[in-house]
Amino acid sequence: MKASKVVLALLMAITSACNGETTDATEPITAGDGAASPVAAIDELVKAIGAGDFATASRFAVPGQAALASLAEGASFDEVAGALRDGDEEIAANFWSGFAQGAGTFLAGELTAAESGTLEEEDHVFHQVTVSPDGEAERQMLTQDVEGHRVDLFASFGAGLAERMIPPVERLLGTQTDDARLILVRLQEIVPSLLVASQMAANTGSVTQQILALVELITRVN
Repeated sequence: MKASKVVLALLMAITSACNGETTDATEPITAGDGAASPVAAIDELVKAIGAGDFATASRFAVPGQAALASLAEGASFDEVAGALRDGDEEIAANFWSGFAQGAGTFLAGELTAAESGTLEEEDHVFHQVTVSPDGEAERQMLTQDVEGHRVDLFASFGAGLAERMIPPVERLLGTQTDDARLILVRLQEIVPSLLVASQMAANTGSVTQQILALVELITRVN
């Protein structure tokens, strides 16, 4: 899958969440466990996306990451902080819904998924899964075991998020509110994910620098 297509899919997903679009669920989405293995996380995510069951798909994003990613498309600090406090299952569902709309057959069609090793960063273990969609180039996705395996959005898609995350994080650094402080604390938790994303072989040099620039901003308050 070409990098430009991944970026488009991410931005569509995040815009959908920030604009308040919702899935077809008539009741609030409740939190659930992840999958039993890295490959199972991808397989179950693909199954849910294929069925249009984005409430179930929401389980396969690391909790809190979809809320943080929504900063990239202008979500307000109070909206992001509220989702971090109360659960971001609705945003995660809309993330995958938008991803499915923007990514064509990727994660929505026939594919094979196979474990391809682990990476460690700051005591976090990231499980690599090579995803090979039918007729498309393979790409790496990464999961973490957080009450079951879930896709780490920033480790997997950091290349598409970093540049657009930088301006809101710069604003956060100058904002002295409880919401801003909460978001900054939670952003520091994704630093290992971003560092892993910066190591991906598919990155261009400029993408790697954008990811590392975001890391530098997030860690500036330490």
